[in-house]
This record gives sequence, structure tokens and C-alpha cells, in this order.
Amino acid sequence: MWKPNETQPVLTAEARSDIDVAQTRASQEGCKLWPGLAEQALASRDKTWQWPGLEDRFLPLPGFVWGSFTTDDGAQLRWGHQPVNPARAQCVLVGGFGEFIEKQFETIRDLAARGIEVWCLDWRGQGHSARPRHLPTRPRARNYERDAADLAAFATAKLTLSLPRLLVAHSMGGAIGLICMRQFPSLFAGAILCSPMLGLRTGKLPPMLLRCITMPLRVLGLGLCFIPGVRRWSQSCTPSPDRSRVSNDAKRCRVTHAWVSADPSLRLDGATFSWLDSALALIARIRKPTFLAIIRTPILLGTPEREFVVSTAAQRLAARLLQDCTLVELSESKHDPFLECDEIREEWLRRIDAFIAERFPLQSGSHFLMRGVRTGLVSVENANHLNQRSDGSAQDGMDIARDRRAIRSGNPPVSTNRSTVISSTIRLRRNHRSASA
Repeated sequence: MWKPNETQPVLTAEARSDIDVAQTRASQEGCKLWPGLAEQALASRDKTWQWPGLEDRFLPLPGFVWGSFTTDDGAQLRWGHQPVNPARAQCVLVGGFGEFIEKQFETIRDLAARGIEVWCLDWRGQGHSARPRHLPTRPRARNYERDAADLAAFATAKLTLSLPRLLVAHSMGGAIGLICMRQFPSLFAGAILCSPMLGLRTGKLPPMLLRCITMPLRVLGLGLCFIPGVRRWSQSCTPSPDRSRVSNDAKRCRVTHAWVSADPSLRLDGATFSWLDSALALIARIRKPTFLAIIRTPILLGTPEREFVVSTAAQRLAARLLQDCTLVELSESKHDPFLECDEIREEWLRRIDAFIAERFPLQSGSHFLMRGVRTGLVSVENANHLNQRSDGSAQDGMDIARDRRAIRSGNPPVSTNRSTVISSTIRLRRNHRSASA
């Protein structure tokens, strides 16, 4: 692992030749190698790549490739791809507001270790996808219908194998995913949504009243102004578990900050009035029962207990309205379970294992975990731990399937709701935060 401010060693002639060959092959396939491994080395022999000060699990796996996807209106969206061979499923992994592919590398490792081939996408205006020339780091009002169309076009173009297609989405990406699944019902065989943006934490100010403020400001040309309490991103503001609204983990809560510090072009500032106004308009639409009740894609929805960004009440309501939704309540978790401490994160991954075991039971996850050990995706200790958990995951999947069969036969077990609610009680060690730090 490279430390911050360390430079990459000088490449030998043989190593440069290997990079040249790999770069040529990637170009022929319409993709490009990770900049830290190839582009920076080839761009200039006198320049060096500054790696973020992160552990290897937060860096890309061998074979990870980058590419660019052209939308119908000509916008260039950056994508990343982690091949898996053999694969049991394919997925599109998308993030939330201000997020980018680099933040997802640990999650990509977990999915690949489970035999899931991963395709990632940076939304317009985020990461290294197309941005406006004027004030490129200021969030604009989003066209969520267009985002959903971009997602559908990307998934159709890239998920071409005869395998189950999954959507893994976080926060704003989850809201966009719901629009996509409503418009394209057969596109995904299942969806895993964590903290989907079905409502915002606006304090005592009702969303409808808040729109009476945001809409006039957009009309007056003040939409690019920050909302109260928000300011530009600053490298000096290093996140900590106590201040973070995203994670309790001392290392994972700093992943996004470390990447933006290493590559400032990834930066996106805080919410503006324009972005907030479009988000409130979206939420008012997708929370309606007539919108959610049409979505028939099986969904696993993770809702954190310690949520400071989006509304958990809106997520619970949506789970009851969706045709086929399993709601997992993650105690002690903040906004992003994928960035949480090990106890919470492993519980969330166990629920994902159960969901996949129920929906796609043809192949055992143990086979892929053992292959992950051989290829370096997963350590022996983690594989043994995951195998021990897999028995419980399979039982969870069978229990859920049994309950759903009973409901379909007209003999519901206890509850007649169309959603399944799973409450996860996780007790963190009191000294966890200080120990992790």
C-alpha cells in the first residue's frame, strides 16, 4: 500500500512495456486501466501518482477497468467494471449525492467475492462524468427522469450475460433506481437499496413549506447558492466517527475525504437550493402509493437506525407499499451501511446473502468465496467467517420464501403485509470508536 505523499517507484523498461500492452488491449475493448496503475505512468515519465492514504481494501482490485458511456444526448458518463469469472450474477452499483466510483472499492470486493460481476456508474455532474463548465463543483437541479433513463441504457448496454441482473444503489441512487424499475419492470431481477432517498430530514420545516422557499430562489437566479449550514468542501475538515453523518467507523468515514484530497476533480460541494428543490419535487412524487405499488421488482431495503440524512419513516412506508420488499432495520447504523463498522456492515452483507440465496439459489456462495481466497479477493479468515454466516443466511432465505409461499396460498403466517420486516439488533462495543481511531 502506498502512503500519502509517497511517490510511485520508477518503472523499468519491461514494466513500461507491460503497461503499454495492457493499455492497448484496454483501448481496443473500449475501456481504460485505473489511472493509478497505467494512465499516470504513461502520461508523463516525470510525474508521479499520489495515492490516497488508504488500506488496500479501499483500492481497486486487479483487473478493474474504466470506461466512458455515451448517453442519448451525447453526455459522457464514467463507468468502472470488475470482471468475475465465473459469475453467478451481474449488478449495476450506483451511489448517492456527491459520491463517485472510488468510494465503492471495498463494496466491489465484497460483491466480487460473492460471484457478482460489478458495473459502476458516476451520475451526471458527479465523479468524472460530464459536468457543467461554469462552477462544476456546484450541485445543479437534477433531472431524475433523465438519470433513470441513463441507468436503464447503461444496464441494457453492459449487463449482456445470461445471468440475473441486480441493482445495488445508495441514497439518491436508490430513488433514481425506483424510477427506473417502475419504467422498466423487467430490467432488473432484484434490487438492493440502502438508505434510499424517499424523504429528507428537514427538521421542523415541512417539505411543502420548504419548497415555497426553494422554488422562488431558483426563479430569482439564486439556485446555485448553498442552503443554510452548507459550505464548500475543505480538505482541512477531516471526518471523524463523532461528526460523520454517514458512518461510525473511524477508517471508512474518511474514505471519501481521502479520495477527494488525492484527486480534487472528484469534489462536489454541499447542497444548493436548486438541487434541494429538485430533490423535494422527486420525493413528493415517488412517495405516492400509486407510484410505488406498481413496482414489482423484488427489493431488499436497508434502513439505518441512526439516520441523519434521509427519512426512515418514509422508507418504512415505502416498504409496505411496494409489491415485493424485504425491509431490514439496521440498529446503530448511520446513513451508509456499506461504510459502517464491521458489526453493522457484516450484518447488512448477511442480509444481502440471504436475499440472493432466496432469489437466485442455483449456485452456492461458498464456491465463490473459496475462489475469492484463491484469487486474493478475500482472506482465509474472512472466507471462513462468511461460510459460518452462510448457514444462517440460507435459513433466513428459506424462512422468507416459506412466508411468501404461505401468503400466496392464502394462509399468511402472522402479518398480511406485502413486505417482510427484519430487525437487526447490533450492540456496538462502547469503546469501539476510540479503539478504531
